[in-house]
Amino acid sequence: MIIALLFFVISFAVIIRVFASADGLERRSRQRQSAALCAQSIAEAYSVTADVQKSVNLALGADMRGFSGNAEVGLDSGFYPVSSTDQAEIILLLSETEEKTGAGVYSELTVEFYDSLGEERTPVYSLKCGSYAPEGGAAVG
Repeated sequence: MIIALLFFVISFAVIIRVFASADGLERRSRQRQSAALCAQSIAEAYSVTADVQKSVNLALGADMRGFSGNAEVGLDSGFYPVSSTDQAEIILLLSETEEKTGAGVYSELTVEFYDSLGEERTPVYSLKCGSYAPEGGAAVG
């Protein structure tokens, strides 16, 4: 009888562990899917406007006034901006570099999403995109 009870207790523990890991995998999958969609939206807007502030505002509704090459934006589980990165479930890191050429300016934006719920930030999704503005400013502003 004790052996049968022990068998059921161990089986129960294994089943609970399997369901818990499946829940974690589903959460990470949902985060990756949302991060990819947001990153692609930012990249599409950036390739046209070459403006990080407008791109992030269009994609996420986040206020990026004062952007100067690098920024960190806190997002909740629905990928909506929060007032502080301390309250954030997801952290969006933006980094822009510009290279002036003889014919215009090439800008590159790195968009990185991190899960901030654990002790360390865990990478969720990363994307690099670029925008080229020829001399005379052909990019849409």
